[in-house]
Amino acid sequence: MSHPSTPWSHPLIKRGKLNSPLVEVTPFVFQDRLYRLENWQKQWEFPGSPDGTECQNDAIRIRDMATDRIITTPLTGHGLGMAFVWENRVHVFAGNWGEGAKWNIEEIVLTTSTDLEHWTTPEVVLLAQPNEKFFNVGICHGPDQFALLVETNDPTWPPPFTFKYFTSADLRRWTPVPDGIYGREKYVGGPALYYEGDYYYTLYLEALPGPSYETRIARSQDLVNWEDAPDGRPFVTFDSTQPVHPLRSATICESNASDVELCYWQERTLVYFTGGDQQVCGDLQWAEYDGTPQTLLESFFA
Repeated sequence: MSHPSTPWSHPLIKRGKLNSPLVEVTPFVFQDRLYRLENWQKQWEFPGSPDGTECQNDAIRIRDMATDRIITTPLTGHGLGMAFVWENRVHVFAGNWGEGAKWNIEEIVLTTSTDLEHWTTPEVVLLAQPNEKFFNVGICHGPDQFALLVETNDPTWPPPFTFKYFTSADLRRWTPVPDGIYGREKYVGGPALYYEGDYYYTLYLEALPGPSYETRIARSQDLVNWEDAPDGRPFVTFDSTQPVHPLRSATICESNASDVELCYWQERTLVYFTGGDQQVCGDLQWAEYDGTPQTLLESFFA
């Protein structure tokens, strides 16, 4: 006797907007406290200023979530940073804007701290090829090594972006994964990388008609062969009935849900993402899942 399959239901509960133009953030737990790394673009303090005009003053900063205060700024003149905690040390990876124009990242740097007050001198850990620029990065620890994902505009692959994967034993010397490329045949962007159970998981932005964008999920056991979640299971998507952040016109509604990052805190998985319309600023929002990151990520393939 056959039985109908149980309909899939989305596991995340959206909790609302945070009235912030932030795009790239990383929630993380360090010494039993919850923090959020934020990539603050200085131009937002001068509404109407052209994109990138204040990029040398952009700040990668960390907010204590309990007090809602910025407690440290590891880097300035950098962007697209993320935080990774390992062995009681916070590692901040970010792109150096370099001289002049924004979106001109040719090197990924690393700075670390054991107290969120004193930071090591930034060191270059990954260099772009002569014909490419870097964008977002993701870091995780797999079964026996660290893994890094970097978003690149390498013209070898269809524009605008693809993901390249690297491995390391020490978070500083990175070796390319042979044939470790994701996004050869479609739009991808705004990535995150996790390892849970027996799989690496990549969160990535998918382009839809409109244009509009939602975040989807793929998994792999070797950083080469990737399985996308079944159709109809976006990791997070936009709400086209909602207006975007106040830095944009009130007549413009959401068409984007991107730059997802998550962490486990007090028996829940917290998820941050940006809404908006992929223009000028983000529209920071959050969601949660009553369970671990592993069960959350696995649920999209159940």
